[in-house]
Amino acid sequence: MVYRELRELIVSGRLAPGTRLVETTVAKRLGVSRTPVRSALHRLQREGYVVAANEGDERQRLAVAPYTAADATDVFHIVGGLEGLAGFYAAGMARTRRQKLAAELARINKDLLREARAKQTNAFRAFQLDSSFHRKSVEDSAPPRLLALHDVIKPQAERYARLYVMALTNELGLSVAEHEVIVDAIRDGDAEAAQRAIQTNWRNAARRISSVIAEWGESGGW
Repeated sequence: MVYRELRELIVSGRLAPGTRLVETTVAKRLGVSRTPVRSALHRLQREGYVVAANEGDERQRLAVAPYTAADATDVFHIVGGLEGLAGFYAAGMARTRRQKLAAELARINKDLLREARAKQTNAFRAFQLDSSFHRKSVEDSAPPRLLALHDVIKPQAERYARLYVMALTNELGLSVAEHEVIVDAIRDGDAEAAQRAIQTNWRNAARRISSVIAEWGESGGW
């Protein structure tokens, strides 16, 4: 599917912020006609991956959306709200199920801590572990509608999460500590604490990535 291919190229950073997206060029690269490319670009624009900019001749050109602090904050808060609700449900599961989930989350978080303490942190590996931690509670406890909403919005957060892990490897310990609070709340069956801890984790991450973007600039040239 053209939409998914383009989205993955943007989320992974292989299409960098600011990259011009010309239908004919994209179609040639993907080996498809212009029609599915046009449809995919329109959808990506609606979802915020792509933006339109007027050029000197007043024609609109599409380009990969830049990284901005406002966008990162918006997306992280939305994901935090969805995952917080999933955490609420997770903590409300039967004792055996929630303890099994808590044990798996603790294992993933332990691996993340080990990666964070490594002499040379593998940023991609750390990103995968962090993503697995957050996705696990959603997959194990979220009802179908919540899971579907998470599937739609999470890739938008992953675009920033990759940058977050790459730029802030020295602060991964903060994320690990916040994850521990989440694990404890789910294990204890405290639904409100689990929801609050997940939302706090994402809000703190939004502040941390915003500070990076403020320092590096929002042009996306980096």
